[in-house]
Amino acid sequence: MRPIVASSEDPSAHSVLVVDDEHGVRDLLTRWLQSCGYRVEAAASAEDAIGIMDRRPTAVALCDIRLPGRNGLWLAERIRHGYPETAVIMATGVQEVVPAVEDLRQDLLDYLTKPFGRDRLREAVWRGMEWHAAACATRRRREMLEQEVQARQARLAEAIGMLRVESDESLDALLAMLTLNDREAYGHAYRVAAWSTRVAKALRLGEDDVKTVGRGALLHDIGKLAMPESLLRKPGPLSAEEQRLIRLHPAVGSALIGHVPYLSAAAAVVRDAHERVDGLGFPRGARAASTWIGARIVGVADAYDTMTRPRAFRDALNAAEALAELERCSDSQFDRQVVQTFKEVIAAD
Repeated sequence: MRPIVASSEDPSAHSVLVVDDEHGVRDLLTRWLQSCGYRVEAAASAEDAIGIMDRRPTAVALCDIRLPGRNGLWLAERIRHGYPETAVIMATGVQEVVPAVEDLRQDLLDYLTKPFGRDRLREAVWRGMEWHAAACATRRRREMLEQEVQARQARLAEAIGMLRVESDESLDALLAMLTLNDREAYGHAYRVAAWSTRVAKALRLGEDDVKTVGRGALLHDIGKLAMPESLLRKPGPLSAEEQRLIRLHPAVGSALIGHVPYLSAAAAVVRDAHERVDGLGFPRGARAASTWIGARIVGVADAYDTMTRPRAFRDALNAAEALAELERCSDSQFDRQVVQTFKEVIAAD
């Protein structure tokens, strides 16, 4: 079995850190791994190991649990948090420590019980190299997507800056320009804005606040225009990293309009329209008590319109089904008062 070929973009590939306080064991493991073609660093303590990682992180770290001073469990946790692309393998003959290892299992790639043979070591390290290569690929893709978002955001900011948005007419011109290739997005924005302003009036918000809610509703998805098309139109489920990036779109949208005087009051609506009552929303994870009711109104209207429109992966819900879902999620995702008022507005049609 040959080790993974090192990537020219990854200086840590093909490398292993061996941490064991027994010189004989350290030497034996080093020789075994070097015979497989790996570059090996060796340390007798957790502190020495961290020093090596600080200078030049390795693809795999093979750590004994029993070490002088800080033990291997402490070291494994430090490596996983400080060097998340390094695969961690634990090795020990101390059976009573196994429960502690199980507690850390989600942060470990493998666990070797001494004595173990060369083949078992080679198998574990091989898996570590594969895991490391996948982690590096994920990081490179994340960086590429983040760079694309930054580039798209800069182009959007430039486009917004070219238009003098000082009236609802110029706001409509901006929205029409930005959604030129996605007329459904334009229609969705106006449907959400219409319902949101009606609910805001029913809740007796002031005239200026009603206007702010309407403008925020029109632009609540503007940040999505900075997101990579490959993510927005991905046919399958998004990865955790992809979800994290997509969930930044409210903050991106808020930043895009925050410096435009006519739209600045609506920036908080755009930012918080996807937050939840229970604090499990995005981008801030803020609870309802810390968000303006205007954002909560837009969140309900947006969810209703989304549920009642067909998607590639599901049929549209009818009005009764969508309202029942809003009711079911009241006090967790949605503000109950807003949902009740929204239902009254729908019933009045």
